[in-house]
Amino acid sequence: MAKNLDDYRCKLVSKILQAPTTDHVTRYFNAAIRSLKEHKVNGYVTKRFLDKIELELDSIQPDQLNTQQLYNREKAYQLTAICKLQLFPTATIPSIA
Repeated sequence: MAKNLDDYRCKLVSKILQAPTTDHVTRYFNAAIRSLKEHKVNGYVTKRFLDKIELELDSIQPDQLNTQQLYNREKAYQLTAICKLQLFPTATIPSIA
């Protein structure tokens, strides 16, 4: 694992964007989450890590990405959402009255 989570996140985002397929994105993402678990990173810290991945991906303009990178970014969004749901399954979405 990198020296700190910010370095680790930056490396992961770079790998996600440069992945040749979305299957590679899934492998990289799963390896990162597995590593966080092995290092016993708190669930809320993991959620913040996932939130920052999404923010970093959001900060990149779509016109700066090629087609594969756009697919990879979308896959990363899906994976972060799934992971957050697994971390906090009882989280509720407020209803709009």
